[in-house]
Amino acid sequence: MSDNNDRINKKMKLAEGLLLRADLLKKIEHLQNRIRPVLVVSDDKLPQEDPDKLIAQLRNAIQDLETLVIRINKTNNETLVEGEGVLMEALAKRDSLKMLSERLRRIRLDAQFNNSGDSNLKNTISIKKLQKEMDETGRAFRKIDSKIQEINWLTELKD
Repeated sequence: MSDNNDRINKKMKLAEGLLLRADLLKKIEHLQNRIRPVLVVSDDKLPQEDPDKLIAQLRNAIQDLETLVIRINKTNNETLVEGEGVLMEALAKRDSLKMLSERLRRIRLDAQFNNSGDSNLKNTISIKKLQKEMDETGRAFRKIDSKIQEINWLTELKD
């Protein structure tokens, strides 16, 4: 087991688990980048690092990530969010609100850009209605995101 194993299996808040997951993903990428240059060397040279040790570290980091992701997913599937169902559902709703907000913003920009300067052109959508929907979507996103952030710092990661 890796030296991170104690950190992976300890009691922690969901937010800590999410930060640790990000760290593990960076570590895995870093190890992959360290492995690449030591895979092949000239006959008369030794690699700067032992590729077998690096691959073992990579294996351990990926196993740690698996354990942590299982704990995060279990927590997301078992933690209730007021008015939203379980945390997993709230996360999906937040992601869809973010996507909708980004797409609506892009549509507004496209409509404004394509109608700049030519008096013979008119918009086929109401920018005012679009802006109203953008505002509502933004408010809904911020509301659910605040709930999620609060839960992340208050909820113990499941075993």
